[in-house]
Parts: sequence; structure tokens; C-alpha cells
Amino acid sequence: MELASFEELVEQYSPMIQHMINKLSIYKNKGEFFQIGLISIWEATNTYQPEKGKYSSYLYRHMWGRFVDELKKQTKDQERHVHPEEEFWLMIESPSLYTEEEYAIRQLCKPLTDCQTKWVIYTIIHQMTIREIAEKENVSLSAVKGWKKGAVEKLRMVL
Repeated sequence: MELASFEELVEQYSPMIQHMINKLSIYKNKGEFFQIGLISIWEATNTYQPEKGKYSSYLYRHMWGRFVDELKKQTKDQERHVHPEEEFWLMIESPSLYTEEEYAIRQLCKPLTDCQTKWVIYTIIHQMTIREIAEKENVSLSAVKGWKKGAVEKLRMVL
């Protein structure tokens, strides 16, 4: 049995695609599913074996399988990727980066170097010892003591 041209098959089986979209209650991405139906017609035309049955039956099962596979894929993608509604993003308040105390301390530390500022923050806010700061920053005790000495001198001049 010789099949008609692809254009004729598309014209003949487009109602089947629409029927399947409705039967599977597909309401999103209808155009995408219609394209999958067209691809199914093309694939079925290339793989159809006349001795195994009617073309329309073969096409129906093939198209059904492709649609169900795509629905499963989209469901899995939706479960993996959560896209909150716009209202969600509007309701979220931006958390403040620092507490008021830490902000005030950081303002005092503006004339200090980064290392001296680390010493002030670790010592005053986090209540860490020189040894703990040295371990956290992976430096020697004498380096932290140097940060302390420089910070204390500069802070005395500022205050």
C-alpha cells in the first residue's frame, strides 16, 4: 500500500491531532503539541509496516505515546523548577545586611584597613579571641595582634 504525500497526510490527520489534544485535556502549549503531532505523522510514515495493520491505527498509537511522553517530561520539569508568582516577589522584604550595631561599628571602621576591620568585627560582634580569629583567617597570632594594634591606634585618633 502506498501512502499519500506528507501534505495530504497532514490534512487528513490534523483532526486526529486536535482530537488527541482535547482527549488528553491539553490546554497549555497547544501549538507545541500540534507540532509533536505533525512530527508523529512524519515518523509514522517512515516506520509504518503495512503487514502489521492499518496506518491510522499505527499513527494513533504512535502519536498517543509521543503526547504522553511529552506530558510526563513537562510534569517532571515543572516539579523540578518552581516559578513563584509575581506577588511572591513583591511581598519579600529585603533583609538588612547588618544589624544596627554592626552598621555603626562598620562606620567607625572606615579609616581602618580590611584586616583591622576584621579584627574589630570578630572581636566586638562575634566575641572571638585572637587565637580563634587567627584560625578562622588562617594567619598567625602575631598577624592578628598587629591588626589589633593598628586598629586600636587608629580608633583612638578617630574617637
